[in-house]
Amino acid sequence: MGNRSPVEAPVETPFEAPVETGDQDGLLAVRQRVRQIAADLFAVPVDGLTEESSPDSIGSWDSLNHLNLVLALEQEWGIQFSPEEMEELLSMARIARVVAGKLGEG
Repeated sequence: MGNRSPVEAPVETPFEAPVETGDQDGLLAVRQRVRQIAADLFAVPVDGLTEESSPDSIGSWDSLNHLNLVLALEQEWGIQFSPEEMEELLSMARIARVVAGKLGEG
């Protein structure tokens, strides 16, 4: 009569699971995905992006591509940014923190 463990537990990917702001693995996954999205959008190598990368250091990060980045992030994670948040998304590190915070609120 013992308790039986489930044979298979559902596995969520870091992108589907809510990310706690204290969850370093989740934040790392968000950072990596943000960099990949930005690299694709800005047509730069992903390894050329750092936490400090910003519109000042990426020539193709203009106002139109900033909006495209916001839309891509919203679509990727099913989140929405306020106009104030959109203005704050000016570095890879800041973007990852804001996205992770929103996923933690979910």
